[in-house]
Amino acid sequence: MKPKVVSAVFFLLSGYLLLGIAHIAALPPWEGFDETAHYSYLQQIADTWGFPRLEAARISKDVERYVRFAPIPYSSDPPFENNGGFTYKSFFEAPEETVVRGKEYIHNRPTKARHYAEGTSRNWQAQHPPLYYLLLSPVYAATRHLSWGAHLFILRFASYLFAWSALMLAFYSFFTAASGDLTHQEITRYHWGMLGVGIWPVLFPQWFPEMARLGNDSLCALIMSMVWLVTIRVLNTGQGARYSIILGVLLGLGCLTKALFVPITVGVVSFWVFRRLCLEGRKALQSVLSHTFLTCALIACIAGWWYMGNWLRHGIALGTFDMISLNNAGGMAHGLAKNLTVTALLRGHAAFVATFAWCGTWSLVRPPYVYLAPMVFTVVFAAAAYLSTLRRSQLLSMEWLPVWLVVPVLAGLSHHVLLQIALAGQGRGTGGWYLHLLVVPLGVAVGHGFGAWWNKSSFRTITGVLSLYAVLFSICISRLQLLLFSGLVFKSGTNKFYQFPDSLPSFLGLPDAISRLGVIAFPGLGFITWMCGGILVAIGLILTWRSTHALRTGPPYPPCPYG
Repeated sequence: MKPKVVSAVFFLLSGYLLLGIAHIAALPPWEGFDETAHYSYLQQIADTWGFPRLEAARISKDVERYVRFAPIPYSSDPPFENNGGFTYKSFFEAPEETVVRGKEYIHNRPTKARHYAEGTSRNWQAQHPPLYYLLLSPVYAATRHLSWGAHLFILRFASYLFAWSALMLAFYSFFTAASGDLTHQEITRYHWGMLGVGIWPVLFPQWFPEMARLGNDSLCALIMSMVWLVTIRVLNTGQGARYSIILGVLLGLGCLTKALFVPITVGVVSFWVFRRLCLEGRKALQSVLSHTFLTCALIACIAGWWYMGNWLRHGIALGTFDMISLNNAGGMAHGLAKNLTVTALLRGHAAFVATFAWCGTWSLVRPPYVYLAPMVFTVVFAAAAYLSTLRRSQLLSMEWLPVWLVVPVLAGLSHHVLLQIALAGQGRGTGGWYLHLLVVPLGVAVGHGFGAWWNKSSFRTITGVLSLYAVLFSICISRLQLLLFSGLVFKSGTNKFYQFPDSLPSFLGLPDAISRLGVIAFPGLGFITWMCGGILVAIGLILTWRSTHALRTGPPYPPCPYG
């Protein structure tokens, strides 16, 4: 490995760890996507050792009690005032004794350790398989006697470590692969793939709100990284029983974490079946069938019981809340016949791309579209650069593997857009942020696309401008989020953009925001780790840029060697 590449990776990884901590420290309780439901699931499974059932699961009373004392995320649906609870704005405008009471409720230890008891609201996240919550149960049990602030901070950090470990494991796979007996061209490809994964959280900062929270996508990212590691290891050695067993175990664990791993499983298994049949012909048919059966049997043994239970209870194997609701409402065909329009279809898919680039947190407050447009263009630009390289490679080469993985996932998410239209007449609610769990294969794809075009000065200029804009966007949006959480800017009614008062306090409102945010979060820790993490990432980006110069002046970017 080239020293600059190794150094760049070290600084980037260290910076992302600190930036993840900074995000968690400044994030008020329950501001992460669906955290009230994820926490209730975790609490129920840890305290009662029983799996929540979608038709009966309820939000925890501890969570419902919180609403009476402290603010929760802005609602995106009427009545917009969180059903009588506090918004950040109304909380900090309340009498001083209300704010003091809220601070004490968040930062003081409870009189007795928390324990799950059923509330009144339905827990919609009971649709998920239980692995993520089982793994976090010991962390919950060890910290449930702490204050809300400390308790949620530790749980979120433990969850973020899954996602951060996915990046670590990806770099480990690159280091070990590139340290073998490879040609210069093969090592160059590994360098670009590693750099693509390395700059992912910079180009697409939605990575942090998606992964630095309570939510099973972080574990999915780690399992996906493991799948990628064993896959690239076996490319030159051939698919044997050992790999089939490992792959079956990993995919089974993924399916036991989130139903979104089902299309990922389809993509991985299809890739290997078609690759081997095309490369080895009919003589490999028996071997392919036996290895595929072994993999699928292990998946079924690990996760099949969950999906079979859904089928028996609801008639739908995936058992998602939306699918069950649509089934009870008459089915997809009935809903689409009534609600499908071209506008809703286009809007739903456009929103999917935009929310991959940036969606923020559960309050779903956005900047004006003119500032979001370059981030969306970055997504399109990176995708186009990668797709343009595929014409130089065979369909069954390793360079195509991200396509094999993402196409089934995109098909599933596109189906969810149709589902939302059939249910409500609009395609909203399908988050593009889910694609961040594919950070390793998609990051490698970004790296390959950039490597193929890096000799073009115009391409380097556009990439540099977009990267700089992404950094500035992240800095500005971090400030806006601090102002939002401290009630200095706000969300109002159906207007989903940041709303500003007539004037802000001095110094862009940051001193007042940090002071207020200390009531409900840990802004001091967040500011220090954000500054330190930002410096480390800046150093990593400089080293990354310099390392690309060495790669550019070497031999031309090679086509994929795995034909």
